[in-house]
This record gives sequence, C-alpha cells and structure tokens, in this order.
Amino acid sequence: MKEKTFISTVVYVFNSENIIASFLQELDSYLFDHFEIYEIILVNDCSTDNTKREIEKTSHLIKGTLTIINLAWRHKKELAMLAGTDLAIGDFVFEIESTHNNFNIDLLGKLYEKSISGYDIVSAFPNKGTKKKSKLFYWFLNRISYLNIEEQTETAKIVSRKALNRILLERNQVRYRKILYKHSGFPTTSLYYSPVKKLHKQEDLTFMQKLSLASDVIIVFSNIGLHIAILFSSIFAFISIFIGIYALIAHYIDKAVISGWTTTMLFLSIGFTGIFVTLSIIAKYISTILLEQRHSNLYTPESLERLNK
Repeated sequence: MKEKTFISTVVYVFNSENIIASFLQELDSYLFDHFEIYEIILVNDCSTDNTKREIEKTSHLIKGTLTIINLAWRHKKELAMLAGTDLAIGDFVFEIESTHNNFNIDLLGKLYEKSISGYDIVSAFPNKGTKKKSKLFYWFLNRISYLNIEEQTETAKIVSRKALNRILLERNQVRYRKILYKHSGFPTTSLYYSPVKKLHKQEDLTFMQKLSLASDVIIVFSNIGLHIAILFSSIFAFISIFIGIYALIAHYIDKAVISGWTTTMLFLSIGFTGIFVTLSIIAKYISTILLEQRHSNLYTPESLERLNK
C-alpha cells in the first residue's frame, strides 16, 4: 500500500550525463511504488557536459512531477541544494547529495520509516569509506567548537516540512547544512548503511576552495579565532614583560647597553609577526561578518523547467 504523504526529492546534479538517465528512472520507479504523490527536483549546478539534454530526453519516462533548476554558474553543493529545498513543497523532503551513489535506492524507505517514528531529520552515513581528511576536519571542528557532529560524510537525508521551514529561515551566506540541521532544535538521528559500491569521484573543490570553506565554517561555528588572538596576546605580553625585566637587569649590571640590540630586534620581529597574525584573524572575521550582513541573493537560477505534468 502506498504512503499518502507528499514527498519531495531534491537531487544535486553535476556532470552526470552517463548516469543521470538510469538514476532518474530508478528513483522515479521507487517513489512511484511507495508514494501516491511525489515530486523530483533536480538542481543542475551549471554542468559542462550533456547532463541537461539527457534529463530532457528521459523526462517523458518519469511518472511523477519532474522539475529541473539550472543554475547560472557553479554554486557548489550547499547553495545548490538550498535552491532545490526552497522550491520543494512536500511534507517530507529527501535530499540526495549526488547522482553517483553507493547505496541501494531502498535506503530512502529506511530513512522515511525512521523519520515517521519520531525524528524530523534523519541523515544517512556509510559505515566505511569516509576520507581521512573529512574525518580529521570534523574531529578538529568538534574539538574547537560547541558542535557534536558525526565524523563522516553524509550521502542522503530526509527532513520534515516543519524542520525545513525553520532551517530555510537561516539565510546566512555561510551555509553548512550538516551543522544547521544538527542544531536546529528538532529531533535528529543517523542511519548507517553498508556501501554497495565505491563512490564515483566527481569534480571536487580545489584545495583553496576547500580551505576557504573550512575556514568559513570554523569561524562561523566556533570561537577559535578569539582563542588564538587571546593566546597570541598572552604570549607577547609575557615576552614584553620578560624583555622589560632583561632591560632593567642589563641597565644596572652591564653598562654596555648596545649589547642588547640583537635581542631588541628579535623581539620587534616576533612582536610584529604576532600583530600581523592577529590582524589576519581579525580581517577574516570582519570579512565574514560583512558577508553575513549582505542581503543579496544566495543563488542565481538561469532557468526553471517543468519537464512533465
């Protein structure tokens, strides 16, 4: 018997021309078999291959409502998924991070069953295969912040309408859904599964883009900048006191004050280094604050197409 709940499924799509047709048909078939009313929203993150054309060619085979959002330029996953969830109108919303998945499609049913048992947000994590760099990042983030998030990379989740409405009120420029959902105040839980295949490696962020995202997340969701600034201030205050004591001793014991020139220059060098490091942290904070205060659009769609009834 089909569920009467209205389901929205938001899928992040980027350069998936070789797999999007089979993925879309498998997804539609599962949703058609299990839910009376559903919609599929594909967010095309400015793919550079024939992904859009393959979606259009497959659209006539889809039984549910199919919508594609074509973004004007590459927005990356966080903002692209926001564009999809903004458009979704279902009572529950599936979020699928990629068309190249390592789980069986019936994982969606397990997420739904877990959600209706009393959880507004349920995230799916593979029980193995998470990159060491990702684990290290989450471990570090948990240690320096008030957060307590899983040290794995999620692949899919389900969110209730009331939880999603609350999250969509957060129009921050720096968005990280994993953290926003975790600390939304709604009941959350995790579901672990055994990967059925190795994930296909898609085009990823560059090292500098990853570094920028990591620094934004750390600054917005932790007090590490403040702690570093206090640490540097304490260190250089101690050095200043030590140099002052040394200067007094040199003045009264050794009349050749010129002998302390090397120490003075070393102190100035270290001191200015600390000042510049502190200023860099302050500059990053100011830039993040300014970014948060802007009221510009978070994403820019090029077009929105309803591909079937």
